[in-house]
Amino acid sequence: MDRANGARRTGVAVLTTCCAVVLFAPLVVNDRPIVARDSTGRIVFPALRAHERMGSTAHEVALLWPPVRRSWRDVDLTESLQPPSGRHPFGTDLLGRDLLARMVHGARVSLAVGLGATLLALGLGILLGGAAGLRGAVTDLALSRVIETLSCFPPFILAMALQAVSGGGIGSMVLAIAIGRTASAARFARSETIRWRGTGVWVAARAAGASRSGAALRHLVPLVSGPLAVQAAFGVTHAVLLESGLSFLGLGVQAPVPSWGAILAEGRGTLDVAWWPILFPCLGLALTLAALSWAGERISSSS
Repeated sequence: MDRANGARRTGVAVLTTCCAVVLFAPLVVNDRPIVARDSTGRIVFPALRAHERMGSTAHEVALLWPPVRRSWRDVDLTESLQPPSGRHPFGTDLLGRDLLARMVHGARVSLAVGLGATLLALGLGILLGGAAGLRGAVTDLALSRVIETLSCFPPFILAMALQAVSGGGIGSMVLAIAIGRTASAARFARSETIRWRGTGVWVAARAAGASRSGAALRHLVPLVSGPLAVQAAFGVTHAVLLESGLSFLGLGVQAPVPSWGAILAEGRGTLDVAWWPILFPCLGLALTLAALSWAGERISSSS
């Protein structure tokens, strides 16, 4: 039991780290202070104002700086394609932007899309599959056809088509990836609901006067929380990979916002003269996917 709990805690710790990167990346790598005092004496947080230009912070007195003072936005053509050094640990890209800063903020975008798409896919899948399993009859038949229709399309092809139609952007990409990943969650929710309806717990809950949805929320959700956590861990892995592929093809986030796939696409054109714009995003993506897959296996082994 202790070993299983340790494996579960380790897996959850990896997912928590991913969430921390999404939330706190601007506080780790940024060219703006974390805490400052403006001209009126108020305490402000410039690092969290992602959409303001540097001129808006000219009259602010910095009180606390991030550990790494680098900008992912600023273009400096005199620093174009600088190799890794003390000034730029990961080197610079074609426009002279610091790759370390772009990698950290790109991780924020990629993981945010992965986490958001996975949670949305699980929510849609549970609603569709749970309704099909609870209602049965015509409702089950109709929703099963919807689930089977979604299953006919590979998730990447479906997400790519939806993203091309919507015109790009983070919100539309989260929705496109989630729709592509909904079918597997819906099938799981439907099968678990039908299996649970055949047990004595369902009969006793209904005999006690509980509604279908009330009985499912009280008894079914706790039973499937473990398998759903496993699906979430592996789902984030697949969603991050899908986001990177879409951004690599130009269907993801729009420039100048960084993501790992977009950084790889930008570095592809300079591969003959600079290896670092390709190597470091590849390493970051590979290590993140390996860590997320390992987290899913840890959670699965403890369930």
